[in-house]
Amino acid sequence: MHRHLAISSLIATSALIGNAALAQQQFDGRWSIHAVPEKGGCRRGHNYTVVVENGIPRNAAAQGNRDKAIGGLGRDGGVRISVQRRRAHVAITGKLSERSGFGAWTVTGSIACSGRWAASKWG
Repeated sequence: MHRHLAISSLIATSALIGNAALAQQQFDGRWSIHAVPEKGGCRRGHNYTVVVENGIPRNAAAQGNRDKAIGGLGRDGGVRISVQRRRAHVAITGKLSERSGFGAWTVTGSIACSGRWAASKWG
């Protein structure tokens, strides 16, 4: 339960994040994200769909998400997101290109784990 919560907050809360001044519409569309744990208490990978609209990422499945998130998508596709979800903190970093992306994530707090993520754009 904790590892699903931690990893789902990793990508899901990007729904709340996006600095419109920095984000770029070239990344608009549906993205498939695969998050893989490598160290710590998280044991299995998860797949997510993130939608980027007007340069702002949001989780395609999240409705009414109350996580506290700061950061977002930079002009160059840089991803830097910090999420506070209940007693867990998630730091997400990486890079998007026109059709793909990659990066790392770390969860601290009620559970501790880290891993990597990869993204591909639909269509």
